[in-house]
Amino acid sequence: MSYKILYISLRRLIGERDVAGLRSRLLQHGPVLFAHALALGSPRVVADALSMLPISERITVLRHLPHPLRDAMKPLCIGGSQRLHLQPWSPSVLALRRA
Repeated sequence: MSYKILYISLRRLIGERDVAGLRSRLLQHGPVLFAHALALGSPRVVADALSMLPISERITVLRHLPHPLRDAMKPLCIGGSQRLHLQPWSPSVLALRRA
């Protein structure tokens, strides 16, 4: 199955909020093909799809998404916690320590 055909199928499942169908496609095609097909969509579409997956499957798919797409999803709070990216000397951490 090509990426484009799988992407169209994924968009339909996302629109229908069909969690079982989405997970079925992930298991059927594997996380690499699933992530490559999903990457054809906007960061919002990717975030919607990932929000419907259990955390373990979400992390697996995230690992296979292109880096620019993962970076574009950061404002949507997908792809990692800000706390994990704070440096111990940053003003944000120092403010948290004083609080």
